[in-house]
Amino acid sequence: MINLDSLPEKGLKREAAILELGRNPENAETLMFLVNTEKGKCKNAALKALACIECQEARPLWKKLVKGKCMGENIFANTCSDCVSEEIAPVILCFLTNLLNRQKDEPIDVNQMEQLRFCLSIMLGKASQNMLEVYRFMAKPENLSRFTSLKRAKKNSNDETTTWNFNSDTLRISEDNRYEKEKVFPLVMTASLIKSQDVRLMALADELYATYGGAWLIPVFMKAILTEPKEKVYDGFVKYLSEESTAIYLLNVFGWLDYNDYPEDWSFKREKPVGYRALVFWGNYKYGAYDTQFTVDTFVDIDERWLFALAKDAKSKKPKVHWQAYNRRKGGVSFENYDEMLLGLLPETVENKELKELLYYYFKERSQIVNVPKSVSVYEDALNRLQR
Repeated sequence: MINLDSLPEKGLKREAAILELGRNPENAETLMFLVNTEKGKCKNAALKALACIECQEARPLWKKLVKGKCMGENIFANTCSDCVSEEIAPVILCFLTNLLNRQKDEPIDVNQMEQLRFCLSIMLGKASQNMLEVYRFMAKPENLSRFTSLKRAKKNSNDETTTWNFNSDTLRISEDNRYEKEKVFPLVMTASLIKSQDVRLMALADELYATYGGAWLIPVFMKAILTEPKEKVYDGFVKYLSEESTAIYLLNVFGWLDYNDYPEDWSFKREKPVGYRALVFWGNYKYGAYDTQFTVDTFVDIDERWLFALAKDAKSKKPKVHWQAYNRRKGGVSFENYDEMLLGLLPETVENKELKELLYYYFKERSQIVNVPKSVSVYEDALNRLQR
């Protein structure tokens, strides 16, 4: 056990030092001690750090915490520990089972919707056997059908019950669409792959897609992007773009890819390298109650041929692309817009002259076809980049 006198006495420095202990499994005993002796934010820091370690002695603690307020989301959401996963998964499975066994047409109330958000949030990155069974349970056609048929009660008189917010950022849709709701658990798995890149989740993605098809192509495609050469990914998956029924799943993945770049006049610190990254905003927020939001990202690369393929047929009707990360710096975004997704894949400067010309005429044509509010700058931003 480390010398506790070496920790800063109080405040943010003490919190940071306690969190740092979670990087070393040998600090498990120290963190168990701090969980029992610290208070307030420092105790919270000790819990977060301990949750990052495979500590069998802490399992009763996790079992108790997940049954408490907010299901321990602020502790569990950002860890991939199997010890945590094995204790929280049965609680998640129990909640989902009860949710699906409710009376037909009985809407889920505000508290149940909130708990569903907590469940989805704390699944992030987990791949223990119990957690894999949660995915298998929700992938069964009868359970998926019940889930997509769920209705929710109004939070207040101004609430639009067609809107579904499965977390505070990325997992939200503006209309009650059963085909989009089918993607919720595949998307949670996809976010988990970005977070942990666990081979057990990758194997399960392949298993569920082979068994059920459909939206399970989303994590399978993301897995390929994360693990395989970009040329192989393009050659193996481009065929899915030609079929409307499968193309949308690839587009959902592209909606979670972002080209991290900086304008020429960028004067601030460049904290991230330039290039593609898989990106998702995670967590939940409730004014005055909790804020567990954070960013999950990992750098990847994609074949430039995808951009040529995605910028074809400017005059054709484009599908809505829900669940996007929306990380463009300039102007208002156009939600669920295919072209917003494509713009997110572009660097500040496109070097390939042929591609640049294709993209310019594509966005020029689209700007004349698609009507967007003046506050939305997707086409203005695209054309400004491509004129340089």
